Parts: sequence; structure tokens; C-alpha cells
Amino acid sequence: MYKKLSRFAARHVAKRYLNLGKSRGVVSFSFDDVPASACHLGAEILERYQATGTFYVCGGLTDGVEQSHACHTVQDLQNLVVRGHEIACHTFSHTNCANTGLAALEADWQRNQEFFSQHRLPKVGFAFPFGAYDLPSKIAASRRFSYSRITGGGTQIGIADLNALRAQALYAQSTDADTIFELIQQTASKGGWLIFYSHEVTTNPGPWGTTPEQLESALRIAKQLSCEILPVQHAIAFFQSP
Repeated sequence: MYKKLSRFAARHVAKRYLNLGKSRGVVSFSFDDVPASACHLGAEILERYQATGTFYVCGGLTDGVEQSHACHTVQDLQNLVVRGHEIACHTFSHTNCANTGLAALEADWQRNQEFFSQHRLPKVGFAFPFGAYDLPSKIAASRRFSYSRITGGGTQIGIADLNALRAQALYAQSTDADTIFELIQQTASKGGWLIFYSHEVTTNPGPWGTTPEQLESALRIAKQLSCEILPVQHAIAFFQSP
């Protein structure tokens, strides 16, 4: 019961509002856990559209394998930075923040930030693994990071909570083409902000990955509808600019 109440409270308090009062919509593309395919093929597809993305890194997954997919290397991450992509935190151990005590969570965040510092990677934003958060973890993250991203789906219109930015799954097995088009169209017409998230980018993804065709289709639609395509931190700066 406490966890349910804490999650309910987290959705309604400890907010830090960002006004989205621009005439143009913004679409951001992000990749959680950062499989190697996201670093290589995913980034390459974004760059075809003169776009860059946000990659949420778990240092503990570096050089590893997740869900049968090879994960990033340090060199992959450093290459992304050189090419203008945003690197951000996803905890070191892919921690469920809603089920972890604050002391352990702070230690895990710190371990990931030390990983970033060791390899000269910038560290600014954060995404909650599994989109799982509660009130204590939301508040603690707000003190450490410039923004925090959750899941939840849909386009943000009018305002967004920088301590809990909603994001929409871009999954080949569960996100259909009509949904993608309608969300981007709404973003463009309302001047909103749509953040996509996925994991691997491959012709045969698992349930949490996207295909090259699906990713490229979303980029093409966003371009055709005159949306800005920006990494999350750059999108925040765009909406904060005069």
C-alpha cells in the first residue's frame, strides 16, 4: 500500500514545470541500456536525418549482453559524444528505483557517475529504469540530475514535468504505425514534445527494440511535419529559450 501511495504522490507533487509554449513541436529519440546496435545503426539512422539522440547508460552493462543483444563499449559511448549525441544516466546496475532504499540508490547513481567521469563522458540527465519511481526517488533524482525521464507514453502538451518527463515506447512488436503517425501529428499541431524510447535497433528485435524501418519512418514523419528533432537536454534548452 505504501508503494502505491508513494507512486501516486510522485505523479502529483515534486514537480518542476517546463513550459512548452513554442510554435514548433519537438520529437526526441532515446535508447535505454544502450545496446551496441543503438550506438551503431540507431545513431547512423538518426544522423541521416541530421539528428542526434539521447542514450541512457548503465555502466554495469558495458561490454555485456542483455536479452541476447550485445551492449555498448566505452569506445561506442565516446564516439557518440564526439558525434553530438547526448549521454545520460540510467543507474549503474539497472536498478528499480521504486524498490530500492535511498542509500543504495544514491550509491548506485554515484557509481554510474564515477564510471562517466573515469571515461570522460558528460553526465546531465537521467531516466528511471523500467519507468519505475516513487516519491523519495523522484525527489532524490531531482537534486542530482538536470531532468529525469520516465515512461507513461503520449505527447506532452503545454507543460512538462522536468522531474518526470513522459516518454513513448518505440517497439516494433507493440507500437503500430498509426500510433506513431498520430502522436507525431499531435506533437506538430499542438507544439508539444514527444520523447520516444527504445533499446536495440535491429531487423529482428526483441519485445523492447525497434527495427531500422520503424525508426526511420518515425524520423521521416517528424521531418515531414516540420518538427524539431533534438536530444532531450537540447529540447529542454529549446523550450527554455526566449
